[in-house]
Amino acid sequence: MPFIRQLQAYRQRGLIQVLKEHYWTAHRGITYLQAWLHRRQLRDTRFIGITGSAGKTTTKELSSTILSAFDASTASPKTENEHLFIARTILETKRHYRYCVTEVAGHQPGYMDLSLRMLKPDIGVLTIIGNDHFRAFKGAGIEGIAAEKSKLISGLPHDGTAILNIDDPRVKAIGERCLARIIWVGKAEGATIRLLSATSCWPEPLKLMIAFQGQEYEVQTQLHGTHLALSVLAALGVAVAVGIPLEKVIPVLQQAVPAEGRMQIVSDDKGVVFIRDDMKAPYWSLQAPLNFLKQAASPRKVAVIGTLSDFSGDLSAKYKQFAREIRQYADLVVFIGSNAHRALRARKDQNDQSLQGFSNIHDAAIYLKNELRRGDLVLLKGSNAADHLVRIIHDRDQPIHCWRDRCGFNMFCDSCLYLYQTGSENDQGAAIESVLTQDKITAFTPSNSSTLDTSIPVIVGLGNPGKEFEATPHNAGYQVIDQIAERFNGHWESTKEGLVSLVNIDGNAVRLFKPAANMNVTGPALRQYLERNRCTPNDCIIIHDDMDIELGKVRLKHEGGDAGHRGVRSVIMALGTDAIRRVRVGVRRSGNQRKAKDIVLTRFTPEEMSGLDQAIEQSIALIGQHIHPDKLKQ
Repeated sequence: MPFIRQLQAYRQRGLIQVLKEHYWTAHRGITYLQAWLHRRQLRDTRFIGITGSAGKTTTKELSSTILSAFDASTASPKTENEHLFIARTILETKRHYRYCVTEVAGHQPGYMDLSLRMLKPDIGVLTIIGNDHFRAFKGAGIEGIAAEKSKLISGLPHDGTAILNIDDPRVKAIGERCLARIIWVGKAEGATIRLLSATSCWPEPLKLMIAFQGQEYEVQTQLHGTHLALSVLAALGVAVAVGIPLEKVIPVLQQAVPAEGRMQIVSDDKGVVFIRDDMKAPYWSLQAPLNFLKQAASPRKVAVIGTLSDFSGDLSAKYKQFAREIRQYADLVVFIGSNAHRALRARKDQNDQSLQGFSNIHDAAIYLKNELRRGDLVLLKGSNAADHLVRIIHDRDQPIHCWRDRCGFNMFCDSCLYLYQTGSENDQGAAIESVLTQDKITAFTPSNSSTLDTSIPVIVGLGNPGKEFEATPHNAGYQVIDQIAERFNGHWESTKEGLVSLVNIDGNAVRLFKPAANMNVTGPALRQYLERNRCTPNDCIIIHDDMDIELGKVRLKHEGGDAGHRGVRSVIMALGTDAIRRVRVGVRRSGNQRKAKDIVLTRFTPEEMSGLDQAIEQSIALIGQHIHPDKLKQ
């Protein structure tokens, strides 16, 4: 009978689909086992796990910024905090790495168990406990959420360290049961790192005054919103936990920028400033960004609200109530989505134009394109998985083609190949459905693929635009590409994606490309350039710096992970493949200097420049062996 029932299941669901599910289950299981085994070999690496209902990603990014400035480290990518990405982050951690920072999800009962078995963290951070994902916890409520989050702290070793928010009663209760060392952070008395004050009034960034071990410190950041002070405190707690003095850490935080979609400031060429807080929008978390908007110094304030989540009760009453409340924070409020009509019931009368509602984002984008004016400060608050509000910004720069509602992707649109792809909505829908059956990173497919121009390879140099970055190790990719252009009489031309030069190397036409984007967000600009020129990742060679290779030496890599290099990570995520040829230019200085800050941010000395020149010569020779189109595709 079991065999007959299995055959019936195959017949109902389709044999191919069943086999596909079994394949991915086995594949991921092997990945988890490999990560578990690899973690046990990394005895000199300190693993940091970060969880909470809010502030995880910002805390992870800040902690990674601090730790990577002092020693080799890696971190989980973007907002990825699920099993597979934790496993991949562990596997990308090399033996000489001192730190590995990961964000750990706990969005349903028991979910953290597998993550913690693989990660086995030495340091645990718990930011705050809110009513996120309360539907998944059913009758358990917020106490069930707290119990799941607490696993990170209760599972720490006795010689481990917990960084905990003293101002959250539930987090404090978890800490009182913790057997590991505790670093309390927050406003309350008894905090190890105590917040004395926090100010953030647009356009001024977040500034903190803190007290630690009897001394007071001023902490300047490039973040916005006083509610992000908790993430700053937690990141400082991580630094204290690993033994880095605050005097050395605080200057590093001045370089930290907001995580994508977390109070991220984006300005367009029409003088409109957007505050992107569009990753998620649980009802309980709305007050903080609205307070920031209300206190901001701006001629006009606009709030664009997408799908609200994680609240119970009558939808109509909740949206109407919220629409009434939000009017005290903004001059113009725009609701988008299937519940927008409920919010419009809060209009004062039929002539009230300060409250608008649209059932779909396309209509809202058209309205906002005509309505917004120079000097406006616009808060985007919604759920990325449901709304993809960032399309409003993208469409202002260049008309987009994908306006689907609830496409199923939870990544931001600038990493999606469908954003500018032409074709009907139905065609896009079919393509998206096919991709959703694959793994999370999607494959790169340029538009007009039937007429691909693959005769001219593209050599891409990674770096940071701006004179202040010239002659620094992180710009080795730029420097190699500049030398190639100079040697072969190339002339740089500016495009919307970056600088391009067409040169002839040994009888082969070659495009040189320098993306006009900061190193860590190179991928989207490269993807758009390749799509516009009908090229594929097979046509590319990427040149970038590598701290694991001695200065003056060069290595060729055909495929594989990013090895902690965020510029390469951005390219892999944007193109949807790690099968990209890379020329890795060594920038590791001699002696015992292993600090990333010393390697990446300090300009080369004249003696070191000779070593770089040697690497450039090797890079040019290596590229010359692989520029022929047939060789690029091997």
